Amino acid sequence: MKKTLLALAFAAIAPIAAQATQTNGIGYTYAQLDYVNVSQSGHGAVADGAALSGSYQFANNFQVFGSYGSLDYSRLSIYPAEYGYLNTGVDHIYVHPKSKPWSLGFGYAAEIGSRADWVTQVSYAHEKYSFHVCVNDRCLRDNESNNNWAINTGVMGRVTDGLTANAYIGYSHSPGNHLLGASGNVFGQFGLVYAFDKTWAMESGVRLNNNSSQSYNVGVRASF
Repeated sequence: MKKTLLALAFAAIAPIAAQATQTNGIGYTYAQLDYVNVSQSGHGAVADGAALSGSYQFANNFQVFGSYGSLDYSRLSIYPAEYGYLNTGVDHIYVHPKSKPWSLGFGYAAEIGSRADWVTQVSYAHEKYSFHVCVNDRCLRDNESNNNWAINTGVMGRVTDGLTANAYIGYSHSPGNHLLGASGNVFGQFGLVYAFDKTWAMESGVRLNNNSSQSYNVGVRASF
């Protein structure tokens, strides 16, 4: 783990000597609305919903960004008798989780060519879960929350005049248990943005986690 963090730190520091990002046509000031889908290997769709996010670029190289989302997780019905648990007094268990995550972050982008930036970002995220649980005919609601931080680094580049792509590698850590896996997570993040004009664009992305979960997003972006 220490070697991973040192490697990420070195990657974050290396581009600082590069030129400011401004002349290559890559901008970091925008607002976007996404449809989000979360899945997990062997379990199909886990959750889906919407997310509103935005970013603001300042002093050429720097950016602040944030997001707010609402995710509806798959409803789960369990019948203990089907698993051989008889005479427990429980005929049916029903669970329906929902999540409202939000995040804030800070990034640095350095120009590494006429069409590309090296980008490093750190972020904090808070996830609030609500659970609707029914055991037989008795139902209750419960709330839990989860905090995590992340660092990612990689390349953002213009493939064509209208198409921009990014590829990042990162690490996130959560002190508490996450609904989809362990507290430490290495991930790859990839995205595409196709601009129709200076303001409007379609965008999509995927995040692949080492806990076998994946998240996909597709939406519309307005750049300023």
